[in-house]
Amino acid sequence: MRSRRGKARRGTSAALAGAAALGLGLLTAVPAAAQPAKPIVVGVAGPACPAPAFATITAAATAAPAGSTITVCPGTYTGTVVVTKPLTFLGARRGVDARTGRTNPLAESVVDGGGGAGFRIEPGVSGVTIDGFTIRNAGTPQQRADGIDAFNGGSGFTIADNIITETSFGVNLNSNGATPSTITRNRFVDNNRTGGQGGSGVFVSSGPGNNLAIIDNLFRGHSSAAVNTAGDPSRASTGLRIERNQSIDDATFAVIVNARGASVANNQIVRAPATAVPIGSAILVGGNTTGVMVAGNAIAGGDATGIRVSNAFGPPNVGLTVAGNQIVNRQDGIRLTRQTSGRISGNEVAGSSNVGILLDRDADAAGMPIPVDNTGVTVSGNQLAGNRVADCQDTSSGTGTAGTANTWTGNIGFRSSPAGLCSLF
Repeated sequence: MRSRRGKARRGTSAALAGAAALGLGLLTAVPAAAQPAKPIVVGVAGPACPAPAFATITAAATAAPAGSTITVCPGTYTGTVVVTKPLTFLGARRGVDARTGRTNPLAESVVDGGGGAGFRIEPGVSGVTIDGFTIRNAGTPQQRADGIDAFNGGSGFTIADNIITETSFGVNLNSNGATPSTITRNRFVDNNRTGGQGGSGVFVSSGPGNNLAIIDNLFRGHSSAAVNTAGDPSRASTGLRIERNQSIDDATFAVIVNARGASVANNQIVRAPATAVPIGSAILVGGNTTGVMVAGNAIAGGDATGIRVSNAFGPPNVGLTVAGNQIVNRQDGIRLTRQTSGRISGNEVAGSSNVGILLDRDADAAGMPIPVDNTGVTVSGNQLAGNRVADCQDTSSGTGTAGTANTWTGNIGFRSSPAGLCSLF
């Protein structure tokens, strides 16, 4: 009996040993986890740039496999960087907010377009990040060129922490929205090359800006508009957000057209009364929009309208909401023409040289009123004071409040035309 038990034990031990060996073999056969590829370094060898692989960004972008990260040492790199695949470009100031500071050009990775574009993302390319650069000198008095061209139908763009200046359009893009795109923490200054063919910090062109967030940027001194969403009338932008930006002395902060459900919210817009940049409205909702929300913006100074709503670039805006904005020292605080719906509520308007909230008719080229009234607009719960001509004015005729074609309720103001649109009681 003992002998059989001993044999059994020896057999069991042998089986366990074999299983262990087999298990060890299986474990040793498992490959090690793949390590992320090292960034490709661009620059001139030195203390601030050890062991660069390429002297130019273009050479690195051409050689890099898709999905690579290219880090760029401080220095100036002249010419257009052509991007033909998903890549991440990290300048020397990557992750450093460009809105303040960043005053030492020797610490920057500078992309100088030499009159051409800074970065050009080729058709259909998505998933490109550009972070931590100064981008400048794109465009000439005769030829338009942009800081970053990305208007060829991709998505998943991240444009962050860049100083973009002296271009025609700082960023010229569209996005199909397959993955989100973000423009954030950039400083856009004086992107006015080629006169009337430029003049914007961010320009949405040749297609929609779907799933695009333009947030937490600084814009200064643009002769057209800091942000222009012109896009494509046949493919309106969806999921567009323009939020928490600061605009200083731009002719117009935002032109919103061809958009569905866009948000223009919590931006700060300041304009000195006597600047060289041509004068426009702070925010223009210009036609072919549905469900746009203009809310929580602070607008101060300037000689034209604070928030202007018209059909200048398309059919009437449907379902517009203008709510909770503060507007001081403009020509008109809020002005609507030829609208058939909309809600204007909870705004504070003061110090207008003309009217606080004005619903009126457009004028033709000869200055004669176009005989189309606003109808179906609700104006409620606004507070108005110190607006020179009137706090509230509506030139329409109909069966609404005080014989107008619109509804005015709960507005606080001193003077209205006709009487009854706003009052102190």
